[in-house]
Amino acid sequence: MAEMGRIAGYDVKVVDAQPDRGDRPELELSQITDNTSVVIITEDHRTDEATLRKVIETRASYIGMIGSLKKIGAILDHLREERFKEEHLKRLRGPIGLDLGGREPQAIALAILAEIEMVRHGGTGKPRSHEMKRGAD
Repeated sequence: MAEMGRIAGYDVKVVDAQPDRGDRPELELSQITDNTSVVIITEDHRTDEATLRKVIETRASYIGMIGSLKKIGAILDHLREERFKEEHLKRLRGPIGLDLGGREPQAIALAILAEIEMVRHGGTGKPRSHEMKRGAD
């Protein structure tokens, strides 16, 4: 995902407590701007939820979290119970990524990056070939 993002021209920062996997050990909220895309992919539900709590009220233009509908729903329910504003919770994209059909890690990374690009540029996610006018046979 990080490599694909860099190839696409993004300034990628990977936050991970394990130094061999990331650029920095801690999320720096002060560096999140309205041009920031936050992708939450951690090792467990608790860390995903803790990270979402930190970023959901930031100015990030994209906030996405990996996981099943059940997991995402449970986490959102917890945040609702804690009175996070619905306008902030609605910003979360999860399960993350466009449905491109692939299930391999590279395909999932591409689907996530495609969704970020769609949001960034105001796209629809529909195939461009649907824009063609079809002639009558």
